Amino acid sequence: MTMRALLGAEFSLDPRGLVTVFEVPFGEPLGLGAAAGCGSELGRPLVAGLPRDFADAALDGLSGDIGVGALPAGLLRVDRAGFDEAGSSEMAFQLAGNLLRCVVAAQLHDRDPLAAAQAVVRAW
Repeated sequence: MTMRALLGAEFSLDPRGLVTVFEVPFGEPLGLGAAAGCGSELGRPLVAGLPRDFADAALDGLSGDIGVGALPAGLLRVDRAGFDEAGSSEMAFQLAGNLLRCVVAAQLHDRDPLAAAQAVVRAW
């Protein structure tokens, strides 16, 4: 089974700040039978939002290995997410968070985000 997790975010630099802050809003827990109406290139449609079940894993991926995909001081706010009741997992959201952080870092450092994403996926 293919793991499925979708995360998107917005990053705001804080030139006077000392840390990177991660904001990961979440909704209700899994199992409420929400309608999957969010189109996805990951296969069948996803349920929009981030269930409480996967929020910690997404945060772990976003804030993970400081040396890889390090972000400057600022705020990284997850502003979109999607999941599949059967195909999503904590591992999928941790990997998606890690991938998102590396892509955002590449964009902030004027590197090719696609190349950064491909390098992360190859390392999996």
